[in-house]
Amino acid sequence: MPTDLPSPKTTILYSHRPKPFAAELELELTAFELIATRGRSVQRFPLTAIEKVTLVFSPRNTAHHAFACTVRATDGKSVKFDSLSWKSLIETEKQNGDYTRFVSTLCERVEAASPKAVLHAGVVPFKHTGMLVMGIAMIVGLAASSIYAFRTQSAVIGGVALFMLAYLAWWMRDYLTRNRPRAFKASAIPPSVLPATSP
Repeated sequence: MPTDLPSPKTTILYSHRPKPFAAELELELTAFELIATRGRSVQRFPLTAIEKVTLVFSPRNTAHHAFACTVRATDGKSVKFDSLSWKSLIETEKQNGDYTRFVSTLCERVEAASPKAVLHAGVVPFKHTGMLVMGIAMIVGLAASSIYAFRTQSAVIGGVALFMLAYLAWWMRDYLTRNRPRAFKASAIPPSVLPATSP
């Protein structure tokens, strides 16, 4: 067992409700393992057996800027959690500070316990490339539709197309920039895949 594991310290807890009315996911991070409990299901992830931790920017819609973390072990087991918790069908709670503290500590302990583990920010390369190509195609299509509408004196349709073009371009730029695939060290987690927290 590695000798540079963190010394035993107070367990860190994090919990959230991933969907409206779903069972709450409770996470317990000790110096040596991550325990994920949802209802009667309990999964244990020894830190020495974790092979990858992935952090992504995962927006739900324009109102919900969420961030997600996926932990995968060498035996194929995985658990995913994010920075939003659903309180009802329409109400959510941002847990930015607690999420960031938990994820930061998790990355530190995994890096110390399993030197071969990969800490990865952003989506996988093929998804990033695919979304880029799809986004460009949609923007070109909206631009062509807007030009055609204005030329045929359909100002309202042209204006709507322009608005959609601008919004899509902004959204794609934000998503793809934040989720650019790259590895990182626990001491330098990219801010783009962590929620903003109050000082």
